[in-house]
Amino acid sequence: MNSFESQFYPFPVENRFQFAPYNMLTPAHPYDFQPQEFQYFVVIDFEATCDKDKNPYPQEIIEFPSVIVSSVTGQLEACFQTYVRPTCNQLLSDFCKDLTGIQQIQVDRGVTLSEALLRHDKWLENKGIKNTNFAVVTWSNWDCRVMLESECRFKKIWKPPYFNRWINLKVPFHEVFGGVRCNLKEAVEMAGLAWQGRAHCGLDDAKNTARLLALLMHRGFKFSITNSLMWQTNDGSLTWNQFPERIFLPPHQLHKQMDLQNSIFQYHPSCFCGVKSSKGMVRKPGPKQGSVFFGCGNWTVTRGARCHFFEWAFTTA
Repeated sequence: MNSFESQFYPFPVENRFQFAPYNMLTPAHPYDFQPQEFQYFVVIDFEATCDKDKNPYPQEIIEFPSVIVSSVTGQLEACFQTYVRPTCNQLLSDFCKDLTGIQQIQVDRGVTLSEALLRHDKWLENKGIKNTNFAVVTWSNWDCRVMLESECRFKKIWKPPYFNRWINLKVPFHEVFGGVRCNLKEAVEMAGLAWQGRAHCGLDDAKNTARLLALLMHRGFKFSITNSLMWQTNDGSLTWNQFPERIFLPPHQLHKQMDLQNSIFQYHPSCFCGVKSSKGMVRKPGPKQGSVFFGCGNWTVTRGARCHFFEWAFTTA
């Protein structure tokens, strides 16, 4: 049995699933939360392959943690964690191992990203969360908009649609504490909480994000979706893909999404490698002549584009 801050895991830490009743706030804090739009929050914080000077391409998720927080009590109700085996760049750099604490043997014994997504989805179902009104919560937009989206596209992996919209906790944190730039650990400490665990351990980062979420709930903040993904299909209909940084569609506004058709793609989305895309137009005669598209913005004439990102823009016709 392993205990950590009143959390009890009935099996060793390296096992896949962890369940932990957890008091997010001290007894001195009464539960005076505002009623929330969501019944639960699912907090995630992926760790991915990286290196000191240049990240490997493509970056791949190597730790998949998730924690469930009740919107009624603010308590962390359960934890999920699995290590993910990279398939493109299988050897972790020394920098990555030092930063995350994840060792080569852990990812070698891990599952593929596709299997991790399926296990996480089944875990939410078993915990009775999947069919409730819940929201994914992250610290920054990197986890859902850049990392998970780009790897799933690159490897043609299905991902559950609930990862296509999320709450970037940076947004409400800045509303409550001011617009100061800070990382997660600095934000936790700025909020008056003591950091718990190891920084850049995905599960510990997710738990600390959950504690920050509970504190903001305690201060009366009512959460809503801050970011989403949208794209245009071949028949011209609108479905999930990247939105601009500050545009979001709460559930009660989804029926209005077509009204945004002429304005959404006035921005440059991030491509698979995370940089701002470049805008182009089809000049070759044919049915697509004059159509605007976005491609990888990290390219040179000699070596071409760094990645194969491509996305059509909406026409104004």
